[in-house]
Amino acid sequence: MSPRFSIIIATLDRKEMLLDALDSVYAQAADVEIIIADGGSTDGTLSAISELPYITLEKGPDRGLYDAFNKGLAKARGDIVGILNSDDLYEPDAFSAVEEAFSRNPTADAVCGTATLVEGPRLIEVYDDDASKRITPRAALIGWSTLNARFYRRNALAAIGPFDLQYRLVADRDFLARCYEAGMTTAYLSDRVYRYRRHPGSLTFSSDVGKGLAVHAELLRLAQNWQQVEQASPEMKHMAHLLKGRCLAKLAHAELSRGHLATALRHLLAEDGKLSFDPAKALAVGGTDWLFQRLLRPEPRPCRPRAPAR
Repeated sequence: MSPRFSIIIATLDRKEMLLDALDSVYAQAADVEIIIADGGSTDGTLSAISELPYITLEKGPDRGLYDAFNKGLAKARGDIVGILNSDDLYEPDAFSAVEEAFSRNPTADAVCGTATLVEGPRLIEVYDDDASKRITPRAALIGWSTLNARFYRRNALAAIGPFDLQYRLVADRDFLARCYEAGMTTAYLSDRVYRYRRHPGSLTFSSDVGKGLAVHAELLRLAQNWQQVEQASPEMKHMAHLLKGRCLAKLAHAELSRGHLATALRHLLAEDGKLSFDPAKALAVGGTDWLFQRLLRPEPRPCRPRAPAR
C-alpha cells in the first residue's frame, strides 16, 4: 500500500503563488492531505481555496511562519510529511522519487532530494551536494539547510518536537540541529524535488540588507545557545563556535561600514556586556573555516545551465 503524504503550507496574502504551489501538489501521483495554515489573509486566499480538494485549513492569526508550520505539523496524519512554502513548487514526480527512496532505505527517518532556485524562467542555483543533504552539524547551522527538499516519516518527527518560536527567522536551522542530535538518519537522492522561487517578497532569498543582518543577529543567538546546551555533541558545539565567528564578522563589518566603530568593537571584544576575548577567538576560527570552505568548495554559486527537471 502506498504511503500517504501530509504537506504543510504556511501562507499570508499570497493567493496566486499559493494556487501555483497547490497545483504542484495536485500534479503528484500520490495519496495526499494538504494542511494550510493561513495567518489572516485578506487578498481572497480563503475563498480561492474553499472548494479545492484534500485541504484542511488552519486559520490565523499566528505568531509567524514557524508557528504556522507547527500548527500544520500538529494536524498531520500522513506517513510522510513535507513542508512547502506558499511561494515555491514541488517538481513533477517528486513524491514518487521520495516514496521510492524510502522504500530503498526502510530504516531512514528522512529523505532529502535536490532543490533549485529560480527567478522567473531563469535557473540561478542547484542545491545538489550530497554532504549538505545529510543532516550534519555543518548542514544544519552553516550549509545549505534546504528544509523544504526534505521529507520525514511522521513518527520520526515526534522525537524532534516543534519549531522553536524564539527564532523568528532561523528556526529551521535549530530544527535540523535537533534532528542531528536526535540521531535522525537521512537518505538522499539526486532527483530534483523542490523549486525555490526568488521574488521581491521572498522571505528565504531576500536581497534586503537589513533583513540579512537581522538573520545574522539571530544566527549569532542560535550559535550562542547551542554552545550552552550541556548535552549537545562536541561536533555541534564546534560548529556553533564557527557560526558564531562568521556572524560576528558579518555584524562587525556592517557596523564599521556605517562608521559605528564602538559598536563593532563591542561585537568583537565583549560578551554578555563584559570584556571577553572569546568573540575574537570565534571570529578567527570562523573566518579561517569560511576561507577554507570557499577555497575547497565555493557555496553557493551560480550554476551552469542544466537539463530541465523531469
